[in-house]
Amino acid sequence: MKLSDSEIIYKIEQEEQIAYGVNDASLSDDRAAAIDYYLGEPFGNEVEGRSQVVSFDVQDTIESALPQLLKVFVSGDQVVTFDPKNPEDVDAAEQETDYVNHVVMEKNNGFNIFYVWFKDALLSKNGYVKAYYEEEQDIEEEKYEGLTDGQVAMLVQDENVEVLEHTAYDDPSFNPEEAIAQSMMTGEPLPPAPQLHDIKIRVTETKGKICIKNVAPENIMVSVDTEGPSLLHARFVQHRELMSIAEISETFGVSQKKLQGIMTDTQDLFEQESNARDIYDEEYDRAVELSQLLVKDTYYKDNDKRMRYVIVGNEIIYREETDTVPFACLTPMIMPHRHIGRSYADLTMDIQLTKSALLRGQLDNMYLANNGRYAISSRVNLDDMLTSRPGGIVRVEGDPMSAIMQIGRAHV
Repeated sequence: MKLSDSEIIYKIEQEEQIAYGVNDASLSDDRAAAIDYYLGEPFGNEVEGRSQVVSFDVQDTIESALPQLLKVFVSGDQVVTFDPKNPEDVDAAEQETDYVNHVVMEKNNGFNIFYVWFKDALLSKNGYVKAYYEEEQDIEEEKYEGLTDGQVAMLVQDENVEVLEHTAYDDPSFNPEEAIAQSMMTGEPLPPAPQLHDIKIRVTETKGKICIKNVAPENIMVSVDTEGPSLLHARFVQHRELMSIAEISETFGVSQKKLQGIMTDTQDLFEQESNARDIYDEEYDRAVELSQLLVKDTYYKDNDKRMRYVIVGNEIIYREETDTVPFACLTPMIMPHRHIGRSYADLTMDIQLTKSALLRGQLDNMYLANNGRYAISSRVNLDDMLTSRPGGIVRVEGDPMSAIMQIGRAHV
């Protein structure tokens, strides 16, 4: 039975509510906390007037592990190698190896892709990339002068060519007297003066390319019954991102007028993880000032049939049947029978908290040793006592030992 759009959207919304992602409060809390620890943000237990130093163990651990991971993939000439199974496969395997490495490393800035992918995984449990085929139009305008009829006919027969300007005129090299004499000698009719053409054309070519881009972990939703990092067999995967109306229109072939009439709420994209990473309010500014809409690129498998639905607001603007999910995922530590793994931040956040507490205690003790608290009598000059400097003089009437007493002398 064919479902209506409202029924499809309802089922997708039900999946969103129980999926890993922005609706999973505990997961969002863990990822947001990891980002805060990485950035060295305060823990929230700071006391005014006491040391508030923060150790950077999470950042140091991730940044020390990252180069070792990258070295495996990007230090050589080949990211991936295709091995031939038979002797006749050698040439094909070499071509496939060269092509894939060219697409990944040169066409898509492979170093940056791997860097962000691995760092997302080390910091936020899972890292995601999206690989897809994209078509774009390459438009060029060209001018030609002095073309013959045959040359013009060959030029405009291409369906990608549009004539913008055209001027025809007699060929200046044509000699009518010679043509008349030739006609009289042969008895043939006098031919018309040949034409030349000046023409301006627009050439529109559709070119395709393979694109690979990083996806922020908080922008991915995955069904909770997915086991392991692979998403190839996941029942439900959704990629959320902000896109401009013009970009949506060009990508999915939807009129801008229709998109302007769709209401979409962008605030659900700004959850704890995004807010923790969003140091300078970039996401909020993009959504509000640039009038961007929230696009849900959804891959949903129902009754062994996988469909792709692109949803804006409460409308499906694009759909197609597909047999794959264009996302790749990795995690530093795989948890058995679970999609979400463990990150390096999970292993080091408690160490950072403990070291920060010890450093704060040591510094506070040092501050008290150097600038301790004193009980003084009225015989002590208060201004002198409040001015703390090496070799400073404190004026006292009478015996200083009976007028000044240090309270709770600290020891380092």
